[in-house]
Amino acid sequence: MEMCAKQLFDKEFKEELIRNLNGLRKSSILCDTTIRAEGKDFAAHRCVLTAASPYFRALFTSTFKENENNFVELKQVKCAALSEALQFTYTGTAKADCSNAQDLVMAADYLILPSLKLKASEFLQETISASNCLALESFAVQFNCESLKKAAVTYKVKNFVAVVKSDDFKSLDFDKVKDLISRDDIIVSKEEEVYDAVIMWVKHDLSSRECCFPDLLKCVRIFSMSKYSLREILCKEKLVLNSLPCTTILFKALDAFLFPDSYQVLMQRPRLCLKRKELVVVLTGGHNIDNLRQEPTDETFGFVLSSKKWLNLPMMPWPRTRHAAAVCGGQLFVVGGNSDAPSAPLCYFNPGQNKWFASDKALKAILHSSLVTHNEELYMIGGEIGNVPRVKCTKYNYKDNKWKEVSPMIHPRAAHCAVVLDELIYVMAGCDDNACLKSVECYTPSSDEWSQIADMNNARKFAAAVAATTSEKIIVVGGYGDIDCAAVVANSEIFDKSLNQWSLVSAPIVPRAACGIVSVEDYVYVFGGERESPYDDLDSVECYAIQEDAWSQVDSMPKRLICLQASLLQLPVEYT
Repeated sequence: MEMCAKQLFDKEFKEELIRNLNGLRKSSILCDTTIRAEGKDFAAHRCVLTAASPYFRALFTSTFKENENNFVELKQVKCAALSEALQFTYTGTAKADCSNAQDLVMAADYLILPSLKLKASEFLQETISASNCLALESFAVQFNCESLKKAAVTYKVKNFVAVVKSDDFKSLDFDKVKDLISRDDIIVSKEEEVYDAVIMWVKHDLSSRECCFPDLLKCVRIFSMSKYSLREILCKEKLVLNSLPCTTILFKALDAFLFPDSYQVLMQRPRLCLKRKELVVVLTGGHNIDNLRQEPTDETFGFVLSSKKWLNLPMMPWPRTRHAAAVCGGQLFVVGGNSDAPSAPLCYFNPGQNKWFASDKALKAILHSSLVTHNEELYMIGGEIGNVPRVKCTKYNYKDNKWKEVSPMIHPRAAHCAVVLDELIYVMAGCDDNACLKSVECYTPSSDEWSQIADMNNARKFAAAVAATTSEKIIVVGGYGDIDCAAVVANSEIFDKSLNQWSLVSAPIVPRAACGIVSVEDYVYVFGGERESPYDDLDSVECYAIQEDAWSQVDSMPKRLICLQASLLQLPVEYT
């Protein structure tokens, strides 16, 4: 009977053949050519080199003297790289590390060993970092490593803020800097980070680069920057003040805040990362009463307002509860509170990078303080240390990473509320050593002065407050009405600045204290907290419509939490 043909294959025989062939090379047995690099000679077989490399094939099948002399000197290849290239030619394996990978790519490119070049290039992709991605991109362009180039470009785009702090960025030429900052897809939390990168590059070699500044400034999306940043630049930055074209650009951007309809044609498109964002309520820290030790959590939850979707965001560097939080410069800052850390470092969340970072400066463990943002600076107000309420108020400039004391409050407070409305900071309620408070103070940052305004209707401790800028009102929700936290104040109050008057409004469906709160236009959202007798932590989310004076149930949180903080952030859509 006729048998069908069958392909026979012996993997072990193939591997043994490769080993033996490489052994012959290493022992210089039957070798018929010598390859030299940096003065060191390597014996090899012309037939093997010819089969593996078009470079050697052309060399050994021509009338070149190397063919006649059986000797090839490679002046463009390093000795160590040639050794690994020969090993790869014979066995298909080579050792790559951070010290030789680029040399392997260069050797493989010169000798036309595409497989080795690809493998060495893939190794380099794994080493990409903020400090080397620009250099690797340039290297990839020079040696036509398309995948490495793509990986380096992707890295610099996604990690722009870290990359521009590298020495390689400071050494870039004008055209490459201009190309990078002009990209629509670089990831930043705010346009100011692009402006800062330009300033840093110019000042690195001011004498030769100052002339480039106006052209680079045109590539910054100035109209995406905050009015506070523009004003600060026009007051302080000499590079701008010394250039009429630059001051003109910034004044136009400032005018756009006042007369937006007149500047629609001139306004640049924001970066994709700043345009394609979702408004998200970010919940940080807190604890629940199921745990008798009231251990703080490091979990961070996001609530997408448009879709009512919950997100599990990156965890904080340290667990927190009884802390304070505020958004400044497009980033979320968290200070104070109970933490597992020996001290209470300031932490901040960068939504563009979807990462938490920690300041290198430790702070005292202040509980039940408040944190607000005014003019791109954070104000940490009151709180308590060792159960002693404080009057102290400190201001933090996140750009300089510096704290500065300002005038203290009139009255010491902890577990109070603070909001910003019309350039003023309002601090209300809370408690001192003896009782809950219903007094309200107003701070004017421009004069560094505090003043007393109309009292609230109810004394409150652990209440939640927010400013509704659309209606120019302050809303205070819930809280305890006594120093011992025995009874929750069911109603809410609204402050009308024009009347200097507080009015009682309806209570949430579930009255609560120690909850998180945010406002969006004429709507107020409250998250979690606790209620009295029997004490119970909450997971409900309610919404208050200011115009209708009505509350409605919105959703439930992923976890019951007390003493959490709620903050509004713009998150890139890829993280939502």
